[in-house]
Amino acid sequence: MRLARLPLVCVSLIIALLGCARRPTPIATYDRNHDGRIDEWVYRISASETEYAFDTNADGKVDLIKMYVNGALVKIEQDRNHDGRVDLVQEYYDGKLSRVVRDDNYDGKPETIETYRDGKLAMVEHDSAGDGAADSVDYYENGRLARTERLRPKP
Repeated sequence: MRLARLPLVCVSLIIALLGCARRPTPIATYDRNHDGRIDEWVYRISASETEYAFDTNADGKVDLIKMYVNGALVKIEQDRNHDGRVDLVQEYYDGKLSRVVRDDNYDGKPETIETYRDGKLAMVEHDSAGDGAADSVDYYENGRLARTERLRPKP
């Protein structure tokens, strides 16, 4: 079965736009590590949407965002290297992980997109050339690698 793919360049643009979004005034704030500085913010986006933003390394900047719709987790965005840009996005559907987009070299472009079906890994797209197009796709069945498709020769 061939799964639909979103071009890596589109995903990169989506990630960049999400990082620029302005948040409304928080409805609650917390100092979870008790250092005297706020490190968790809660935002009511709409009647059904809530965001929790966290400063996990105490630098005063948000580096982890969890988004909920009707109380269910739908997305996690993370800045793993604390440079102010999202480099990991995890998406959830019906409470199960459905997709992971990773920028592992922190250049602002994703290198890997993992797609999950029913919470199990189904496909991994790799962009080793860094040009926004997948070089290879790994297909999984029952969580195990079934085959790899090379979309173009390795550089």
